[in-house]
Amino acid sequence: MKAFSLSVLASLVGLTVILCLLVLLGRRIIHFIFSFVFKRITTEPYWSNLFESYNLAKMIGLGRMIETELRSAHGKPPNRPFGRRQGVSPWQDLFFNPVYLYRLPLLDYTTVGTGVVIGPEARHPLKLKIPILIGGMAYGTALSARTKQGLALGATMAGTATNTGNGPFLPAERTAAEKLIIQYSRGSWAKDLEVLQEADAVEIQLGQGLWGPAPAEVPASRLARNPKLRHLLGARPGEKAEIPPRLLEAQTGQEIAGLIADLRAQTGGVPIGFKLGGTQWLERELEILVRANPDFIAIDGLEGGTHGGLGSTLDSLGTPTLFALVRARRFLDQKKLTGKISLLVGGGLYSSMDFLKALALGADAVFIGTVALLALVHTQAVKVLPWEPPTALIFESSGQKQKFQIDQGGQSLANFLKASVQEMQVAALCLGKDHLTAVDKRDLSSINQELASYLGLQWCGDPAQE
Repeated sequence: MKAFSLSVLASLVGLTVILCLLVLLGRRIIHFIFSFVFKRITTEPYWSNLFESYNLAKMIGLGRMIETELRSAHGKPPNRPFGRRQGVSPWQDLFFNPVYLYRLPLLDYTTVGTGVVIGPEARHPLKLKIPILIGGMAYGTALSARTKQGLALGATMAGTATNTGNGPFLPAERTAAEKLIIQYSRGSWAKDLEVLQEADAVEIQLGQGLWGPAPAEVPASRLARNPKLRHLLGARPGEKAEIPPRLLEAQTGQEIAGLIADLRAQTGGVPIGFKLGGTQWLERELEILVRANPDFIAIDGLEGGTHGGLGSTLDSLGTPTLFALVRARRFLDQKKLTGKISLLVGGGLYSSMDFLKALALGADAVFIGTVALLALVHTQAVKVLPWEPPTALIFESSGQKQKFQIDQGGQSLANFLKASVQEMQVAALCLGKDHLTAVDKRDLSSINQELASYLGLQWCGDPAQE
């Protein structure tokens, strides 16, 4: 015991001496390093100067520079989590118009209604307490089971729905989710009657955001390490699981309509809809889709996140969310389908005011992904930082996924959703509107004259017109 005490004391003394030396020598060490680097940068010619890396990063962009190195290292397109680096929809140029006496603001924000009905003409419409849904994010091919359970739990606590994404059906997600949208994937899995009958709505996935209809696959080597995932995806040993670029069982308008009818019959009448990415051909795509009589259409704009999308496509494929939303709403209005087919939109929506602006421009509800994951992880990120990114907690392929706490994550997500809705209610109060669905483009103005003209809004420099 005495020897142990002496060893502990010696260790403490040693640490104290080392700390003292660091304090005494710290300034000199830092000065030496700084002087060495500064002299190199300010005296060496550019061809051998470290500062040239800064010039390259500024010219090419740090992200493109890193992705160039990844391509060079692996000979494959780099898979970039979460999608595009920058948003392009000009949400920041839109502002809400508060009222004072012209129309009286409400007295209590808690009286502002928040509920929404998806697929109002379905036999069993999807009724939600808030107009913010959790978008499709796949189990197994992207997220871990614990992450999917956390998303489902948070959605349930906030009174909204979550979405299975294009991965296999996860019974634990169904258990945690009061309202679950099952995505009918372009892959071959999760399409049997037993799975479809678990749905509160079915979303036929034609494509998404900036990933578009691009194919995807889960390599056989990865499935060999995860027999459970291989079984759920229906792949044989040694085979890969594939998502083709189109829905093989329904490729014409007539076949699409037949698929809708079959899914309605199999599910007992829950809302059946489509998901597609924004595109310049949007109206032509919608023309085909509305003939099939869907209950909702979900549009994922250019800024939508995705797991492992090819870096080269993520900056250039699709149409920005704001413009896709406006065009889709105009199309449905012209076809007199407003109030019959619900319009959902997502992609690059991160804050409560983004959500409310999207509603004002015609969305019946919004769906979120990247920001939902950020809220879900919250302070649990410290379990892996600074040595690994927070995404190590949520992805199926990560060795750190078991550190994620489902209940804690669910509560964090629910807190984010509840706070966001409260902020939307306060904004509606200031506009004199008693329901979030009553907020429309007349409540918006823009500092951008061209954008105001396109959207049919007031420019901030002009007086309001009735």
